[in-house]
Amino acid sequence: MTIDMETLKLDFPYLAERCYLNTAAAGLSWAGQGAAVAQFYDSAKSCGVNGRHEWRSRLDSVERNVRALLGDFGGHVNFLSNTTEALNLVAHSIEWIAGDEIVVLADEFPSVLHAWHGAQTAGAKLVVVEAGGESERTAALCDAITGKTRVVAVSHVHWATGTVVDLQQLGRRCRDHGVLLVVDGIQAMGAIPVSLEFVDIYCGAVFKWLLSGFGLSILAVSQRASDQMRPAYIGYPNLPPERSLNYGHVNYPGIYALDATLEHLQVYGWPDIYAAVARNAARLAAGAAHLGYTTAAPLHARAGIVSLVANDAGSLRDELAKRGIDVEERSGLLRCSPHFYNTDEDVDRLLDALSVLSA
Repeated sequence: MTIDMETLKLDFPYLAERCYLNTAAAGLSWAGQGAAVAQFYDSAKSCGVNGRHEWRSRLDSVERNVRALLGDFGGHVNFLSNTTEALNLVAHSIEWIAGDEIVVLADEFPSVLHAWHGAQTAGAKLVVVEAGGESERTAALCDAITGKTRVVAVSHVHWATGTVVDLQQLGRRCRDHGVLLVVDGIQAMGAIPVSLEFVDIYCGAVFKWLLSGFGLSILAVSQRASDQMRPAYIGYPNLPPERSLNYGHVNYPGIYALDATLEHLQVYGWPDIYAAVARNAARLAAGAAHLGYTTAAPLHARAGIVSLVANDAGSLRDELAKRGIDVEERSGLLRCSPHFYNTDEDVDRLLDALSVLSA
C-alpha cells in the first residue's frame, strides 16, 4: 500500500509545528500512543493482580510482533530498560575464559565500547580497532578476528555517521571462527529491514525509529549465545537451570505502548515504511551533494541517518532550529534523520535553509 500522508498528519500533529528531522535522537509519538499506555492502568492494573491475564497476553502479543520485526527470529526475546542495560547484562552473563578477546571499533557508541569492564575483570581483553574509513567498517572487524576472539560488538547503524555494517558478511565470519556477534540495533530497528540469521545477540531501545517510549529495550538472544551464558542477575522468572536473561517484571506500560505502536505501523506496512525512509534519505543526500556537502556514510551502506560534513555543525544546527528545523550535531557532523512520517517538503525545507546558511 502507499502511505497516506493525510493520515500521517493526524498521527503526528507535531509535524505541523516543526520540521522534525531528528528521529535518530528520539522518534515522535503517534496520537494514539498515550491511550495505549492508559489502557494498562485503566484496564489491566486497575484490577490489581487480577489483571495479570490481560498484561501477560499483551506481553505475548508484543513478543510475536518483535519476532516478526526481527525477521521471524526464533531465539529468546527479553525486554529490559534500555540498550545499555542489555549490553551490560550480556557482558556480565557470558562465561568468560582468561585470554578471550572482545573486538570493537574505536569510534563506537560509548555503551557498546565500555560495556565490557566486567569481562576484562574476568580476564578478557578489549581489542579496539580503527575503522580506517566508513566503507571499511565491516572489513576492519572481520580482519581483527583471531583464534582468541570471543565476541565482536558493533552498532548495526553507526550512531554518528549513519553507516550500516554488513551483518551477514560479519556474521558469517564470526560463525566460521566460533565468535559471538553482539549488535546494538537501536538506529536500525524501524528504519531498515533486520535479519538475525548470523547474529547471536541483538538489542536496542525503542524510543527512536520504533517511535515508542523510554524505559524499554529489546534483547534478542540466539540459542547458540544462550548456551554460552549464565544469567548475571537471578530472579523468580529465571531460576536455575533456566538461562533466560529476564530476571523480573518488565515495563508493562512500555510494553503496551510498543505493542500498540508495532500494530499501528504494520497498518502502514513495513515495506512502505522502509521505502519511505530510504527515499527521504536519498533525496536529502542528493540535495546536500548539490549544495556541496559530503555525506559521511557510503551510498551502498546507508540507513535513515544522513550525516553531512559541515564546518561548525553545532552552530549550523542551532541556526536551523531557529528556522523550525530540528537536526543534530554528532562528532562534528550535521546528523539529519527523517523518518517515514517526513515528506519531500520537509526535506526540501532543510535543503533550502542549508542553501541560505551556506551562502
